Amino acid sequence: MLRALFDEPPRKEEGLLREANEAIRQYMHTLTLIPQERQTPQEQRFAIWSQSFLRSIDELEQSQYAASRYGRLVDTTLVDQMPPDEREQYNRHLYYYKNALIRLFAILDKLGQFLNERFALQTERIKSRFSYFTVLRNMHQNGLYTDLEQMLYELKMSYKEPVARLRNQRNMEIHTIDADLLDDLIKARESKPGERIRPEAEEIDGNLADLEAGCEMTFRIVAIAFRYIAKHPPSKAPVRSRQKAREGGDAGRRR
Repeated sequence: MLRALFDEPPRKEEGLLREANEAIRQYMHTLTLIPQERQTPQEQRFAIWSQSFLRSIDELEQSQYAASRYGRLVDTTLVDQMPPDEREQYNRHLYYYKNALIRLFAILDKLGQFLNERFALQTERIKSRFSYFTVLRNMHQNGLYTDLEQMLYELKMSYKEPVARLRNQRNMEIHTIDADLLDDLIKARESKPGERIRPEAEEIDGNLADLEAGCEMTFRIVAIAFRYIAKHPPSKAPVRSRQKAREGGDAGRRR
């Protein structure tokens, strides 16, 4: 959809995005194999929930793409030195970058809710409003679905640094005043009397690299989770174990 802004053809579904979508569709297909009269209200809700994941990751990829395309059109470092056209491209870049940032963690948290309900993980006993990472920590600490937890944990560690930076930006964006304005206020406080503060453009290349890494992680997580769910219907799901021991001595892993 957003590629039309750049007079480009529609996106081809490929790579990690395709893998994530195929995993979701495969799970949805397993739900259709259950006769309608035997489907529980929960399974019907899971089908609707899964459809929303398809929309969400599509919107994430499109926002990431638009942020990247507009970011390439910005060369000037100081915002007040940008020509009007470049300033407009910069503003568009920021809009789609922040949109992608918020959508990325919304997908992860939605998946955390999905896993929590699907496998009755009871993460709400730890924290009433929990994130995907709280669900992962709960699975580890209580020995729940350890094979799935191990795969998700390895992904978390592989993308730890860029995702940590993205989380900080997301938290600044939704929990406090605008991050750009906050930076300007801090600089103003530290400046000398009478010194003019000239706001700099965000570090576009670094931010986009982190965003790309975050999207890669998210698509991989979605693919792994839905493949696992499709292979473990409720009647065949592995028994939940609260044994804290781990093969290979990983009990000391910290979340």
